[in-house]
Amino acid sequence: MKLDKIDNKLLSYLYYNYREPITVIAKKCRISRDQAEYRISKYESEGLIKKYLSIFNYSALGYNEFVILYLKIDSPEVFIKNMLADKNVISMGKVLTYYNLYVNLVFKNRIDFNKYFDNLLNTYDSLIKSYDVFFSSYLEFYPLKKFGINSVEKQEDTLENVEDIRLDDKDFLLLKELEKNGRTKIVELSGKTGLSSELIIYKIRQYHKKKLLLGSRIQFDMEKLGYYFATIQLKIKNPYKLKNKILELSKRHLHINAVVIGVSDYNCLIQIMYNDEKDLRKTLRDINQNLSESILSSNLIFIEQETSAKTLP
Repeated sequence: MKLDKIDNKLLSYLYYNYREPITVIAKKCRISRDQAEYRISKYESEGLIKKYLSIFNYSALGYNEFVILYLKIDSPEVFIKNMLADKNVISMGKVLTYYNLYVNLVFKNRIDFNKYFDNLLNTYDSLIKSYDVFFSSYLEFYPLKKFGINSVEKQEDTLENVEDIRLDDKDFLLLKELEKNGRTKIVELSGKTGLSSELIIYKIRQYHKKKLLLGSRIQFDMEKLGYYFATIQLKIKNPYKLKNKILELSKRHLHINAVVIGVSDYNCLIQIMYNDEKDLRKTLRDINQNLSESILSSNLIFIEQETSAKTLP
C-alpha cells in the first residue's frame, strides 16, 4: 500500500490511541471525521490493520516466565492449527532459517514450562526435528520508528510484580473481549458481558490503575507497508555487562525494532525491521561494528509470517 502524509500521521496516532472516539482521533490528526472513518475502514478491510491489541501485565495474571521457542518441524501448518487455542501461546509464526517456526509463550513459572515442554515433545515427537529454547529476562520493544514513534516498551512493564488483583468471572469475560478487539465500543462490551457501561468504564480504569491493563497497540501487516523482519541471534560474552551498550545502539538505530536478553546458547536477540536488503546489510554491519569484540557467534533468522497474535493467556 502507498501511504501519504495523512496516512502516516493517522497510523502513528492510532497505534496507542485507537480507543479514543473517532471525533478526537480526527481532530488530533487535523482531518475530518468522515476522512478518518474512511481511512481506518480501508486499513481494516485491506488487512493493513490485523488486530487492535490490549497489552496486559502477565504477572498480574500469575505469569512470570516469557519463553521464545524455535522449532524445526515437519508439517508446521498442522502444528500451528493445533496450537492456536493454546493458552500459553502469545504469538507464533514461520521463519526462514535452519528453524521454520517460532513460538512466544508465557508461563507461571519454570516448573510449569518444564511440564508443558515435556508434554509438547512427547505429543509432537514425530514432527519436531530440533529446537532451541530462549528464556527471556529483559526485553525492549521500539515500535514503528519509521513513523516517528520512538517510545520504548519494556518487558518489565508486562512482567512487573504487582499486588494481587482479585478477578471474578465477569472480569475475565471483559478482559477476553478486550483481547479479541481492543477497539470494541463500551456499549458493545456491555452487550457481550452483561455489565453496565458505567461499570465497564470503572473496571477498565481500575485495570489501568492497578497495572493489569498497561496500554494498547496495533498489529499491522508490515509487508503491506513494505517492511520485513529478521532476527539476529547473538552469543555474547557476558551480555548483562554490555546491556547498556546494546540498548543504546538499539534505541537510536532506525531499523532495530526490539532487543531481548536472556538465557540460551544465543543469549541476545535483536529484531530488525527493514525495507530492502540494503537496510538489512547496513544494520548488520552496525551491530557487528559496535559489538564485534564481544560477539562469539551469530545466526540470522528471517521472519516470514506471523500467523497469530494474542495478548491474554
